[in-house]
Amino acid sequence: MHGLTPKFPGLAVMALSSGLLDAAALSPALSPALADSIAPLDQALTLAQVESPAGLQTILVLENAPVPENGVVPESAGRPDADDGVLGLNLSKLYGSNPDDPLTMVASLGPARIRQDLALSSALLERYAREDFVISPAIGSAHVAAGTNYSAHGEEVGVDEVFLFPKFSDPTPQVAKVAARPGGLLDYEIELCARFDRDIASPQDFSAAVVGVFLCGDYTDRATLMREIDTDDVASGRGFTDAKSGNDRFPVGPFTVVPDDWEQFLSGIRMTLSVNGEIRQEASGADMIMKLDEIVLGSLKQGGELRWTRGGERIRLIEEGRIRAGQVVLTGTPEGVVFRRPTRSFIFWNGVRWLFTFGFLGGNPLDYVIERFIEEARDEGKYLQPGDAVVMQASYLGEIKLTVTE
Repeated sequence: MHGLTPKFPGLAVMALSSGLLDAAALSPALSPALADSIAPLDQALTLAQVESPAGLQTILVLENAPVPENGVVPESAGRPDADDGVLGLNLSKLYGSNPDDPLTMVASLGPARIRQDLALSSALLERYAREDFVISPAIGSAHVAAGTNYSAHGEEVGVDEVFLFPKFSDPTPQVAKVAARPGGLLDYEIELCARFDRDIASPQDFSAAVVGVFLCGDYTDRATLMREIDTDDVASGRGFTDAKSGNDRFPVGPFTVVPDDWEQFLSGIRMTLSVNGEIRQEASGADMIMKLDEIVLGSLKQGGELRWTRGGERIRLIEEGRIRAGQVVLTGTPEGVVFRRPTRSFIFWNGVRWLFTFGFLGGNPLDYVIERFIEEARDEGKYLQPGDAVVMQASYLGEIKLTVTE
């Protein structure tokens, strides 16, 4: 079998199956390290991309392939020295196609054909290092995000409804840096993200679309948010765009997974976020309040309203009544973020302080309380600090590692 050793039993099954794939053999059980799990092939296609002289190549990821104890690796290995490799089928070589977006390949061929051709293509199996997987250039910089879409997160931040807001960020890779800028309060959020092979302008478009699911982060400057938020209507989404946008605020994972049943797949995802080895967030996709289709349809319904702001200017959630193919839908974060809204006691006593220190000569009491809250949070050092290491993992979606810088 073209140099493949019995170290990879799933591939032996595949070669002998005459088109009938044994997904259980190809997919390892969920391990304690969520990032090590690959989605069962009979439930989803796990895609990644690597750069090559011929252009971007789309890889169908099949299973983890650590270096065997005897050091023998497949002859076709692209990276035989990789410590944390995966075994995959090079779809670009198989079909002679190098699309920017792997979702277009799935849309044109269909999952059934890709699965069928897999059994006949052992010569194109290669070993890849996870670190070599790159961001799809199909991902743009304008996205749609859901806020407080997990009830426990809504409770911890004091918001009792789901809301939507636009986010503007170029994606950053699975290993990256995020800056804790002077004067800010950098907070973390792990999220499950989705994007589509086509523009979505109607429920029919959504039903027909190829859905790609991946891991992402949504990083926030809480100081900016506190200063710009509409305290009388937090769910309006005002302030969230400025606080969450920026070129290092949107890290994405290595895999784009195309599930046969996106709702069932998302419900089965487990995710965790840790800071310096301490678990801060841990949840299941089943805990989402609004499901992906509801977020999308809600975005189409609200998208034309000039109710959000960016840099002081009124903007829409989406343009031309559609979610573009390059736009990402962020489905919300679970509980465990750093931020907690000011307590009634904090507000009261700082309101008294504003009055008796003649703070009213320089501004209103709300601004005074907010600045005191930001100052106190900065002094406590609870938010992300330079040197912190943040690790996000999700079952079947891989891992993101971030280093916080100044």
